[in-house]
Amino acid sequence: MKRLVLTAVLLGSSLMADNYGYNNPYSNHNDNDSNYEGSSGTKYKYDLSDPSDRIDYSTDVDAQMNDKLNAPINPGVGLDRSMGQYGGGIQDDN
Repeated sequence: MKRLVLTAVLLGSSLMADNYGYNNPYSNHNDNDSNYEGSSGTKYKYDLSDPSDRIDYSTDVDAQMNDKLNAPINPGVGLDRSMGQYGGGIQDDN
């Protein structure tokens, strides 16, 4: 039973990684900073192809709310997603 649960967890995490562009060749993420910029020029607080950023984003309610309000009106987000780039916590250009 333990082996079945472990297999399910590992399979689920690999599927989730694929959904968020893990090992994305288009990623502009730099491990030395906490910001991520998509090819469209849209800046994000988190690179969701990075497992540690995904964990941080999952607990950052402000970043999630910001995305819900701004992603539909920001054309760069859709462009980035169409190229397999997933950022979280859209940043202001100011």
